[in-house]
Amino acid sequence: TSSIDFLASDTQRSVGLLVIGDEILKGLTMDTNTNAAAGVLRQNNVLLKRVVTVSDDQEDIVKEIERMQDEVDIVITSGGVGPTHDDVTIKSVAAALGCKMVLNEQMVDLLKEKMDNKDGEEKANDLTEAQIKMATLPLNSKLRYLSEDKNDWPILQCQNLFILPGVPKFFSEKIESLAVYLSSQLERSITFRIVLSIDEPSIVNILNAAVENHPNVIFGSYPFVDHPDVKTVLTLEGRMVPGTKSRNSTVFLERTIFAETSFSKDQMDVHVQDALDDLIKDLPERSILRVDNDDGLLFS
Repeated sequence: TSSIDFLASDTQRSVGLLVIGDEILKGLTMDTNTNAAAGVLRQNNVLLKRVVTVSDDQEDIVKEIERMQDEVDIVITSGGVGPTHDDVTIKSVAAALGCKMVLNEQMVDLLKEKMDNKDGEEKANDLTEAQIKMATLPLNSKLRYLSEDKNDWPILQCQNLFILPGVPKFFSEKIESLAVYLSSQLERSITFRIVLSIDEPSIVNILNAAVENHPNVIFGSYPFVDHPDVKTVLTLEGRMVPGTKSRNSTVFLERTIFAETSFSKDQMDVHVQDALDDLIKDLPERSILRVDNDDGLLFS
């Protein structure tokens, strides 16, 4: 099988896992969370592409989040959450995303609810200093209730980052529900490949026009230098959320992933089909060697 046949799978949406904790790096605690995440993500057909362990240092965490943002679509963190001085994950996430830290009303209400329910009676509305720290989250954070158990704590989502606890028991519970959620949210559109007999520079204007006219489609362009017949392969895949007019070959840049405005699979398929029809119409005559999709060859 040639490398051409793998181009569609290269665009599979991916996850990076950032394990945070000095105790892991010092060998004081065994990292079982990576194994738990790898297994359950694989079971749910979610690609775990990168795993990194860093110390409880905000600068290190920010740098690694920024690096992962260039390589994967979703970042999951493990550890470094809580009210103590060395729990800096949430602040680091805010810094990496360029977000302010604000008092999150959802979390305030949740903490008050937990306080009221603990002893079966209402408590004063005032939160402790530690609880105020827990309720201070990056701007526009969301609490995702992914478990069927109403008493379970939600998972914190900040754009395309999901922040999980580091305690293995709690992490394994959260990653199971998150993996199921990601699997349902990461449903892909149909993917098309257009195999061409002409060099990439000769279609730049056509491709740029397609990108301009179809902002909800991700276009990839792959030149082949040594192949006797194939010179360029174009790929088309639908965006999950409304996109900007940008061209991207490998990494998905919808940082508002899972927004309320996300497209259904049917909608994404329509966007891709429209873009394909326009490209086929605009490409030079006889330059197309074949067009195929996930189901196989369409025509040649």
